[in-house]
Amino acid sequence: MKKGKSYFIRTFHINGFLLFVSMLLIIIRVPFKLLEVFLQHETSTLLADYSKIMTRVLGEISNALDGMIMLSVGMLLILVVPELIRRIVEDSLTNWFYSIWVSFRLRKFLKRQADHEGEGIFKIQKHNQSIQKSIIDIRNQNITYLVKLPNDVQAQKLILDAKDILREEISSRFPDYSFSNFERYKHWLRINGTKMS
Repeated sequence: MKKGKSYFIRTFHINGFLLFVSMLLIIIRVPFKLLEVFLQHETSTLLADYSKIMTRVLGEISNALDGMIMLSVGMLLILVVPELIRRIVEDSLTNWFYSIWVSFRLRKFLKRQADHEGEGIFKIQKHNQSIQKSIIDIRNQNITYLVKLPNDVQAQKLILDAKDILREEISSRFPDYSFSNFERYKHWLRINGTKMS
């Protein structure tokens, strides 16, 4: 089995960031457009010159926002389309959606809250930051799950202590796959699953 990260795993966080930026720019763009339309329909003669200037300024801002939206959406499509084509040809598009959904479900499952044992808030924050980078790549024949190990030793111990629980959780979600034990891969913990025939 290949040790490197798949294209899906390598682009997952970049795609999430580009999607977030695109949505944020669209949300920012809407009020500018509404204000521009409102000023274009201003009938007061006292505000006519002001309305023209502001309409021009808002138009320039809107054009700049449109350009940034097009750029971020274009970059997102450039990264996503090859993966979608590969999934359609070699695997299944359903697995692509399922990989995204299960990644978020496992993150929620692993997220920790401060408990009665008095775990340090800093340690839990570092743990949760690493968990937010975990990804599962589901394919018809194999599954790869990676969870980032934090730099903090205590936070890393929280993840290492949860390995067996996590392996059991993943195995129960995918009973048709046989899973290896967790292995260290650079700054990541990795588990691989192979479809049982």
